Amino acid sequence: MWNTIVRGIKYLKLLSFKKVLYAPHIFSSREKRVLILLISITLVSGWIFSTRIYNRITVKVPGVGGIYKEAMLREPHVINPLFAIQDTDRDISRLIFAGLFTYTGDGKIMPDLAENLEVSADGKLYSVTLRQGLKWHDGVNLTSEDIIFTVKTIQNPQYKSVLRPNWQGVEVEALNSHTVRFSLRTPYAPFIENLTTGIIPKHIWEDVGPEQVLLNEFNLKPIGAGPYQFNRFKQDKDGSILTYEVSRNTDYHREGPFISSITFFFFKNEEEALRALRKGVVNGFGPVSSARLADFPAKNISVHSVTMPRMFGIFFNDQQAPQLADKKVREAIARVIDKKKIATELAEGSASATDAPFELPDSSLIKNPYPYDPERAKKLLLEAGWKDENKDGVLEKQVRIKQKIATQELRLTLTTSDWPDLRQAALLIKDELKKIDIEVIIKALPFSELESTVIRPRNFEILLFGEVYGYEPDPFAFWHSSQSKDPGLNIVRYSNKKADQILEDTRRLSDEFRRREKYQELANIIIEDLPAVFLYSQLYLYILPADLKGVELNTISLPSDRFNEINTWYFKTKRVLK
Repeated sequence: MWNTIVRGIKYLKLLSFKKVLYAPHIFSSREKRVLILLISITLVSGWIFSTRIYNRITVKVPGVGGIYKEAMLREPHVINPLFAIQDTDRDISRLIFAGLFTYTGDGKIMPDLAENLEVSADGKLYSVTLRQGLKWHDGVNLTSEDIIFTVKTIQNPQYKSVLRPNWQGVEVEALNSHTVRFSLRTPYAPFIENLTTGIIPKHIWEDVGPEQVLLNEFNLKPIGAGPYQFNRFKQDKDGSILTYEVSRNTDYHREGPFISSITFFFFKNEEEALRALRKGVVNGFGPVSSARLADFPAKNISVHSVTMPRMFGIFFNDQQAPQLADKKVREAIARVIDKKKIATELAEGSASATDAPFELPDSSLIKNPYPYDPERAKKLLLEAGWKDENKDGVLEKQVRIKQKIATQELRLTLTTSDWPDLRQAALLIKDELKKIDIEVIIKALPFSELESTVIRPRNFEILLFGEVYGYEPDPFAFWHSSQSKDPGLNIVRYSNKKADQILEDTRRLSDEFRRREKYQELANIIIEDLPAVFLYSQLYLYILPADLKGVELNTISLPSDRFNEINTWYFKTKRVLK
């Protein structure tokens, strides 16, 4: 064999190119097979060797490409961080707009548009230096004037921004084209979270008055400085938006983005969204109720269980249901609801019972004066004069209404979202209250309707819902008496002078340990007053495609925060020199 190879090589050296082409005809069949084998071994060995060298001197990194398609439950209306109220608007705003700072998937603050931050020793001055070369999606330079304009618009009461309460008492000035200084009247520990507010372009919005701001076309065709920019949307014949598409911003100031485009599809309810997920119309959706996860093959999806400071409870409104004005009735309700049972049956491992109105570092210091005790609940109602005289299974009592004696029944309407987990929780609560002859009528509504017709106008008797707090816990908007009217979030119109004082004082504390102590004290005051019964906290379950990489999601504050680092998500990879 070796002689054949040597003879073949020597012979080929003596041949011209044309003769080389004829060479195969001079070898025997056996010699041809040997030469082919030799050439194959040489090529394969060369390929393996070059591949190893290539892999040693290069590294795999995210590459541009791929399309992500996510299901949402409501179409967008105002994609503007200053006026976005519903989740869909906030979600898409997070992709299109950028703030001075943002949060990582671990809940840690990090610069976005900002390059540097300096805070004065007294905690009243925040000086922010912008990155160099920032641009809006339309190519216009982003400067400190845009920051000033955004804050001034938020603070202008005529524009009615939902963010205005967070910016009261803050003065802002431009030191130069890329440096901004915020001056606070008093120290406000969670102020850093204000700096994550999306910045809007002055050159687009400066000539839009308060009466036209919500009707402007740039609310649906926005221009921002975030990782993705508006591309297009599709509508049906009635004008409802069916899909909304954004594409990668090639001038983005941070890493990435890598996914070429993202399209959102809008559905009426979770069942429709999950049906689209099963059919492959979309490849992402969240939050998903825990009971639905078994419907999807694990090989096609990746489920991210994300911690979220969201406390679910039942909130009392005695202005709609005068029966609830009696604290004994509220206490009876609190004592008959088995929180641990609800958390266990509601979500397999994704919910945990709580007594706290908001997340606290040490829940062991919470004092629950109304532990589970159905027998005590029955006695409380009897003491309050509630009896089932006609034996129909519903308690009643004689009350004076407008100078007349009338029979009032202990029948209450519990309003909640039509989200499956909340519907299930509502049914469990109804069964618990039936044990003490309180009849509950469940009213489950789509979230858009719940928000506009129930929560904002405070149009409910009992509301089963969740309150979401920020990365820097500040319960002010939920529990201070000044926030009782919309757009404040004190939906039960809670009023307690001591609680108000704690909320006001704690905002000014820079000492994190002292803030925690104060919030612990506040939590116990709220629990004692019983404006609500706090039930459980629940993880945010988010379905993403199994082949999507670069997703680091552990903690979020709002659902839209899942997109804080979407610029690092990728489907494709490439190799570059080390």
